[in-house]
Amino acid sequence: MKSGFLRVCLTCFVPLGLCGQTADEGGEVTATWNAENVLLASSQFTPGQPWAAQVMVFNTGRRYADSDYNHVWGTPLDDSEGRPWYAVDYQLTDGEQAWQPQTSPFSSDEVYQGQRSFRWITADITGDIYLRRSFTLSKPIAGDVFLTCGHDDAPSEFYINGVQVFTVSDGWNNDEHTLLTAEQKALLKTDGSENVLALHVHQNWGGAFADCGLYEADMSRQVVLLPTLQHGAWPCLYYWLNYNDDIAVAEAAHWASTEEGEYDWIEGIGPFSNSNDQFRTTDWASQTRPLLVRRHFSLSAAQVEALAESMVELTCSYDENPKVYLNGTLIWSASGWNDNDYARYVLTARQKALLREGDNVLAVSVMQGGGGGHIDYGLALTSPYVPVVDGIGVIDKEQRTVDNGQCFDLGGRRLSSHFSPLTTHSSKGIYIVGGRKVVKGF
Repeated sequence: MKSGFLRVCLTCFVPLGLCGQTADEGGEVTATWNAENVLLASSQFTPGQPWAAQVMVFNTGRRYADSDYNHVWGTPLDDSEGRPWYAVDYQLTDGEQAWQPQTSPFSSDEVYQGQRSFRWITADITGDIYLRRSFTLSKPIAGDVFLTCGHDDAPSEFYINGVQVFTVSDGWNNDEHTLLTAEQKALLKTDGSENVLALHVHQNWGGAFADCGLYEADMSRQVVLLPTLQHGAWPCLYYWLNYNDDIAVAEAAHWASTEEGEYDWIEGIGPFSNSNDQFRTTDWASQTRPLLVRRHFSLSAAQVEALAESMVELTCSYDENPKVYLNGTLIWSASGWNDNDYARYVLTARQKALLREGDNVLAVSVMQGGGGGHIDYGLALTSPYVPVVDGIGVIDKEQRTVDNGQCFDLGGRRLSSHFSPLTTHSSKGIYIVGGRKVVKGF
């Protein structure tokens, strides 16, 4: 491209070492909250399933004063063996206050989420509640696990089988949930034996609420095809135009296509900005010149095959008026700017069909304009992830959309839509097909 017009090269493009990128086959496994995946119901997210617990309440009858802020009014006594109230084998021990069986929700409201509450305190009185909730789990949990830990107010703390897994020193949040670490998840016994969730919530003033529950996460694998600044600066090819009208000239010459000759483009590093802000990796005189950017990435045959079941998401922070092209076809545009925010757009099935095995190009044009100017954009592929338990993949057909004929290896990677032991997989191994273990070739 030279000064406002393009010369199109019809020969095959050979990716430059700086610009070409091969997508990571493994990707990053992510866990997403889903209140439908109930392991142990909570009052906040599954209100139609009340639960029972042993409860001890320290209700002072005292109206809140600033000098009482976050003051804990009592703690259950240790048992005769010196075990604290949150230990698994703690023997219920009464002091001035007694343990009592009660049913959720535990709130200062008469009715909470359509259920009649155990009103352990009223909104104008300060005090503390302690709960011990026993439960069993009869099968291994494939995915990650979220603990719901609604509390109004604080301090509050939550324990799984005697080990503290969450605490907060101030404030309130009825919707609070936290992703358990691998070590915390391992505290859960899944062989049918007893587990204990123990919690303490303090009440300062206003509404009071105490809650707990367990929910299995939705698991997915994300492969970053083209990173944004979150993952660091990124290689690209770029070209300065003279005027905004030159963008239309470039479009007519198919500048964003895979066939564009790149011999007169500049090898560089993005993002681009005209000011000393978070995006300024390469300086862009955005007040005087429009900008064109091309980024290459490569897809494997397996990734292309998996596209039908995958979500492909474009992420873009811009200033101003970007147009984004995938292999020469316009897939998204926006007016104006979004400052430091990122627009997110999920490609349609027709747009995903533009992706191909081997080299692909995601290109963007950005107009010149007054004030600031920047561009940062990327692309990611998100596909279902089948977790493994004890080395064997577990597919929960009620919670995951997985075709019975699909084949996965033990790492959770989808190998094909249908398992063919004679042709599709010629090597020996153990596979997960339709949720069952298949041993081949031994």
